[in-house]
Amino acid sequence: MSVPQAYEGLWRRKGIWRANGSSDLVTPVWWFQAADFHIDLRIPADRKAMTGFAGTTVVEGERCEWRPEIAYPFVSPELDAGFMRFDSEDALHEAGVDGSYKEDWWREAGGPVTASRVLLEDGRIQYEIACGEFLARATGKPHKATDITVWRQTPGGPWRIIASTTAARENVIVEAP
Repeated sequence: MSVPQAYEGLWRRKGIWRANGSSDLVTPVWWFQAADFHIDLRIPADRKAMTGFAGTTVVEGERCEWRPEIAYPFVSPELDAGFMRFDSEDALHEAGVDGSYKEDWWREAGGPVTASRVLLEDGRIQYEIACGEFLARATGKPHKATDITVWRQTPGGPWRIIASTTAARENVIVEAP
């Protein structure tokens, strides 16, 4: 089942407001959404509560559900679903189905999105989503730690790692991911 094309692209989070009164307006979050798959990476400044996951996405009306197959640090059994409202083509509001949070998102990159999911020879699963000058790759096994990396290509040049579950990789320049 494919998600509506309006969801496809790279989304960045403006902020999250929780029902308990807490909020977060600073944690960088990258949500890559393709027709069937997603890759999501969230890296707080202290890197202690870093999370990332990849898997299928199911949209039914205004309800969107992310079903991770692999995750960092592990796959949680908790439901990850929200009610979505497009405030414009590039602005999205999400409210948790359980009422525990609200998030606002903006589209960082749209246009053609390519995605793949492959089973590697060593048994790991690899998701890859490319959109504009951005590329995300998530590799891991279910119920095991997952490696997630996000690259951005410089105009006509090499790629720079802009986010990763491994801090030492960030800001490294590579010719090709």
